[in-house]
Amino acid sequence: MARITATIKPVHADHTVCTHKVTTTGKPKEAACPGRAAYTATCSACPWTKTSTTKAALEYVRDSHLRSHLTKPAPTRAV
Repeated sequence: MARITATIKPVHADHTVCTHKVTTTGKPKEAACPGRAAYTATCSACPWTKTSTTKAALEYVRDSHLRSHLTKPAPTRAV
């Protein structure tokens, strides 16, 4: 059985994944980056997805979701 993960990725306001480098204050180092607007978590086993403006809040929700897979099997993911 494959390991179930829920990855958190930073996203721009248009919901594209942000791969740009940022400063310690969170401002983009590259002029092409419009800045990070939020973070999105996506489960590898089911269609669950959540978005939050803070990564810390999303980590808690992600961990709660992953624990739910321990008590019930994951639904099949539509491809």
